[in-house]
Amino acid sequence: MKRILLISVLFIAFISCEKNNNCVSTPSIQSGNCIDSTLINDSIFCIAVYNPVCGCDGVTYSNSCHADKAGVTSYVARECCD
Repeated sequence: MKRILLISVLFIAFISCEKNNNCVSTPSIQSGNCIDSTLINDSIFCIAVYNPVCGCDGVTYSNSCHADKAGVTSYVARECCD
């Protein structure tokens, strides 16, 4: 009986694990470069709120402020899968 229960629990745990669909592949660069060095500004203060964005450079930034601060020209609202 314990074996059946253990196998059932493991089976349910296995089928409930699915691929992480909360991420996106690296967005394609529309035109030009992904990082604009003239936009990089380390003096910008960004609040500590986790609202991830995936930059066109394939980096997940904790929020859009951090992406803007790094000079990223294009990003989408989600974590990067890559």
